[in-house]
Amino acid sequence: MYSEVVIIGILIAVLYSELTGLSTGGLVAPVYFALSLSDPWRIAYTLLVILAVYGLDKLLGRYLILYGRRLFAVNVVLGFLLTWLIGMTGLLPVGIRVIGYIVPALMVRDLERQGFVKTGISLGTVTALSALCLMWVGML
Repeated sequence: MYSEVVIIGILIAVLYSELTGLSTGGLVAPVYFALSLSDPWRIAYTLLVILAVYGLDKLLGRYLILYGRRLFAVNVVLGFLLTWLIGMTGLLPVGIRVIGYIVPALMVRDLERQGFVKTGISLGTVTALSALCLMWVGML
């Protein structure tokens, strides 16, 4: 059932992207946000990591040549390192985790291309539609 929900969410994201021309922060991000709606702290933590990666990305961009795959790889590593460092320092309760290690990098890529407003609206819309599908199949 889980894989079917992910596929349906990806199809919703593709349809949204085709109709509006906007990206949702990666095709899988809204599905994972919808699956995490029961844990708002996890969503908040993920959004904080996304903002931190975005800021570090801009800072590193002043000193390094970052674009394409290299930029994406740096963003994945930054998201992982931030999550790991916060976990090691004990700043957050043990049960809170980021939503995947790739999701922050996908979100940062679209934040850089579209801006915060367009990416945020797209993410919220497709997350809500995915959540409705989850409720329909009884997983939320």
